[in-house]
Amino acid sequence: MLLCAMLIPPAWGQDRAVAPAGAGQGERQAVQWFNMLDRNGDGRLTRDEVQWAFRLDPRLEQQFNEADSNHDGIVTQAEIRALAARRKAERMAREASTGAGAAGSQQPAMSRR
Repeated sequence: MLLCAMLIPPAWGQDRAVAPAGAGQGERQAVQWFNMLDRNGDGRLTRDEVQWAFRLDPRLEQQFNEADSNHDGIVTQAEIRALAARRKAERMAREASTGAGAAGSQQPAMSRR
C-alpha cells in the first residue's frame, strides 16, 4: 500500500522544499519526506493532507506532532528544518557524552623523555 501511495505523484508546485547546500543526511532526508507528503505542492503539510500516511505508519503522526511546534495543525518547511536541527543536536550531544565517558575512563598516557 505504501508503494502505491508513493507511485501517485504529488503536485509539483513552486513551493517545493530544497535542502540547503551542505545539509546533513538527516536534513536531506527530512526534506525528501516533506516533499513526498506535500501532495498539493504548497510547501506545507496539513494534518488532513498527511492523514493517509498516519494510517500507513502511526509513527509519522508522532513526528508530525513533534514538528508542529506552534500546534496549528500545519507543518511548515521551517518547522521540519527546526526538527531536523533539534534531532541533530540531540544526536551530537549523545555522541559527545558517550565519547566523553569513554575518554574519561581511560588512564592518561605517561610521557617519556
